[in-house]
Amino acid sequence: MINEKQVIDFLKTKDKSYIDYLFSLLNNNLNNTDSSDQVCPICGSTHVKKNGKDSNERQRYLCKECHRTFNDRTHTLFSWSHLTMEQWILFVDLEISEMKLEDEAHFLGVSTTTCFYMRHKLYHAATEIINNQILSGEIEVDTQYLSINLKGTMPHNMPRYSKKRGGQSAFRGISHHKVSVICAVDENDHMIMNITGLGSESFEKYISNEMYFGDIKEIISDSKSCIQQLANHLGTTNNKVPTSPTEKRYLTRDGKSLGVINEMMTEVAGLIIKTKGIGTRYLQGYLNFNILRKQMKYRYKRNEMPEKIMNLLVETSSFRNISVLATPMPISLKEAYYEYRYGIFAE
Repeated sequence: MINEKQVIDFLKTKDKSYIDYLFSLLNNNLNNTDSSDQVCPICGSTHVKKNGKDSNERQRYLCKECHRTFNDRTHTLFSWSHLTMEQWILFVDLEISEMKLEDEAHFLGVSTTTCFYMRHKLYHAATEIINNQILSGEIEVDTQYLSINLKGTMPHNMPRYSKKRGGQSAFRGISHHKVSVICAVDENDHMIMNITGLGSESFEKYISNEMYFGDIKEIISDSKSCIQQLANHLGTTNNKVPTSPTEKRYLTRDGKSLGVINEMMTEVAGLIIKTKGIGTRYLQGYLNFNILRKQMKYRYKRNEMPEKIMNLLVETSSFRNISVLATPMPISLKEAYYEYRYGIFAE
């Protein structure tokens, strides 16, 4: 058997290039060993081997089944990001604090545009997380109405004349110029705030969110008939806050209220004021991240929240910058503004 001294004596007879070559073979052999703890995100195979590192020193892997390469970020929210995980954790921390894009860019040392894409990737992931929640037991249900905001729309794509942001709507009260947001929260703090068309709440709007309702035992709401229809459809009871022509009432006859729903709505209204308006195109993402942040506050201390959210994000799917720009408008602009015969609806 060859001992260590014999190896050293042999290497002394060789030049540096030969020794470097031996080390390269050794490293290549180490990189090609099986990685039993890795699963190919493309085909799901566990027959994977190491395949060197990328320019950011991240370990790459080669699947022996589909012959595709990947790393730990492939098919995750971070697939197309060059930022480190430490930067992402800091970014999530800043988002929890509701910091402006300009300030986030300063702290991260990146451009405002990069932060814009990071924000909407984060909000897309939050939407994916929240959409997996099913409400059950005792739930509070109500609808919030928000003005349509065309922030970021180019002048040639406007469906109406431009007006000062935050100005008076053309129609008073609830109209087809208001975005209808269906809100619900259960006794386990599962929540939804979903954009569901324009105008007043209706049975059709509520039933379009039926996939989020599981085993509902009781619906706490105001006295709208459409919610009673929803309760009948779900086979449950509707515990109503009674109406009165002479006074404002906040409790049901057995002392229950819509306190959590009202708190959620107040937070959203405050967020809109703080951000000087949220474009309706991206509103759903803001709503879902606000829910995720609220749920994290219920469960963890403030300094634990960024890491806990990151643990959820790594399980979400990838989302590219081009997909952010292609986010569809969640409402029908034609339904809202066709009567104006302006811009894209001009005849």
